[in-house]
Amino acid sequence: MTAQIKAQNPPVSAFRSFTLVHLLPADFSGAGLDGFAEPELKDGVFKLVKKSSQTPEASLVSREIKAAFPFNELLLSANADLGVNGASRLEAKVKTADGWSPWFDFGLFRSGGSASAKGQGNKFGEMDVDILKLKKKASALRYRFTLLSKENGAALRLVAASYSDTTLPFDEAAAVKRDSDTKPLKLIIPCYSQMLQQVNYSGDICSPVSLSMVLNYYGKKEPPLETAAAVLDNQETIYGNWTFNTSYAGSRGLYAFLTRLNSMAEAEAYLSRGLTLIASVTFGPDEVKNSPLKKTKGHLLVIKGFDAKGDVLTNDPAAPEEKTVERVYNRKEFARAWLKNKYGTSYAVAGNLNAFLVVKTPYTEMFSMPPANSEERKKLIETQLLLGEPASILDMQGQWARIEAGDQKTTSVGGRDFKPYSGWVKLEDLAFFPPFKPDAVIKVKKSAAAFDGENKTLSLGTKVGIISEKSGKLKIITADSLTTEINAKDINRLPSKAAAPELRKNILAAAGLFLKDAYYWGGRSAWGIDCSGLINLTYRASGVTLPRNAADQFNYGRSVSRENLKTADLVFSSEKDKPKNITHVMLYAGNGRLIEATQDTGSVREVSFLEKFGLDFAKIKNGALVNGKKIFFKTVLK
Repeated sequence: MTAQIKAQNPPVSAFRSFTLVHLLPADFSGAGLDGFAEPELKDGVFKLVKKSSQTPEASLVSREIKAAFPFNELLLSANADLGVNGASRLEAKVKTADGWSPWFDFGLFRSGGSASAKGQGNKFGEMDVDILKLKKKASALRYRFTLLSKENGAALRLVAASYSDTTLPFDEAAAVKRDSDTKPLKLIIPCYSQMLQQVNYSGDICSPVSLSMVLNYYGKKEPPLETAAAVLDNQETIYGNWTFNTSYAGSRGLYAFLTRLNSMAEAEAYLSRGLTLIASVTFGPDEVKNSPLKKTKGHLLVIKGFDAKGDVLTNDPAAPEEKTVERVYNRKEFARAWLKNKYGTSYAVAGNLNAFLVVKTPYTEMFSMPPANSEERKKLIETQLLLGEPASILDMQGQWARIEAGDQKTTSVGGRDFKPYSGWVKLEDLAFFPPFKPDAVIKVKKSAAAFDGENKTLSLGTKVGIISEKSGKLKIITADSLTTEINAKDINRLPSKAAAPELRKNILAAAGLFLKDAYYWGGRSAWGIDCSGLINLTYRASGVTLPRNAADQFNYGRSVSRENLKTADLVFSSEKDKPKNITHVMLYAGNGRLIEATQDTGSVREVSFLEKFGLDFAKIKNGALVNGKKIFFKTVLK
């Protein structure tokens, strides 16, 4: 990502890491399973469950995972239900110009009996306890998870891989940048001091004490020393093995994974969605003011929020007393200690990861109920979601998930309390994606893209994150670590800085791309459009967010007189003889003309007001009754 892109995502020099999290059934497609059954829904969570207690171990070898960019360091983590005395082992191999490496062992995890593996060095690289450091950059990876347990309920729930190119320079301006709409946030996480623990190794347990604070925040009652005993790496005699700490949190029923963040804004986005972060920092003498430590070669602490200035609210376990554990650190100083020196290394811990699920296909359709056949699909369709749109799971039924579509809002009748639209989508169309704020939105009707060699098309209105730009081509990243290139001329930059006249022109031009297309009930993409979908999508392509349905768009807008109606403003009509029931929305094209997706002709058309309603536009007033329908004029632009 280049420096001229003004958005929350860091420029290419700062976009050094990406984290892949596998936790849904489709994530494990193409994997080799030995001793595992197919993923099943168990206790509201999809799990890979061991087939039989007669088999002492089960293993999974992932498909080849192509990286979004060449990397030279890899972190690996997993969550599993181990049962009594159960254990797990994580391994990874990487693909470089020299081919595939042998397996690198990230250690055996067993609560209270874990051990990392020594002596792992070869021509590809070496294990530095919990970090795989490569001599040559890799383009792909595979992971292997082995579950050692005699219990039938033993299961795998999550595997995460976070890879980095640590040779890229640190861009401080991008790393500390804060959006103007970012609000202060503080999670109420209990405060524990490692220095008050009555053991001779109290100075070495910042990691488990930080993890203990987070476990207790999520209701997993546990004193710090109990956590310390559970995460001890017996091989290295350390308590800060990153893989083991996240494995332990996962064994307690939480979702925990290792990640490397690229910016403070990314951290703010994680916390705002209910996830907690435990950050690894390194700093020299007095480089982080207000710290209980003068300097450190490695320390972990809890990030629990950001104040109104954007400074970092933490629980620092190195504080001498619990009442001084809460510390506020300067945003730039903390960014250097964490993002620059430690590449943003963190334990990410959450009760669930629903808020981080997005659509991974160019589009998916959402239904009021899971349809059984094509005829039911036509009757039950509610809307369409585009690639990258949030889809938080509320419920699951077989291969279907009931979700909240975070980018599509609706209200109760006549209300103004907008909330996410909900419905059922195919579970296989969803995946985890880090909370990157989009840099751009597709402005052409269809933009060609090739993902992993497969030619696909992105619809107008698709928001994308950019990781690099060269010669008029933009490299974008999606869920599953997939990347593709699109033409720079196909996008509008976000956030939009266009003045209202230009916005109106752009919205009208986007709507014109759909003229003569067939009307499609529930459509909101280049593959089909209905009346409110046309409005929602064409505004979205110019960086303006509107609710999904006509009635909600009506509630969202401001009334204007006919005389003050401008191009790209909205014209609404009610159901015949039901003036309070708004059922149709149109785009005003100027000179008394409308652009609409209509069931009347089964198409998208431009039509005069006279042809549509049988009356001269110049004679109509806002709220007029025409042939039993009420007509309203509204705007959402300045």
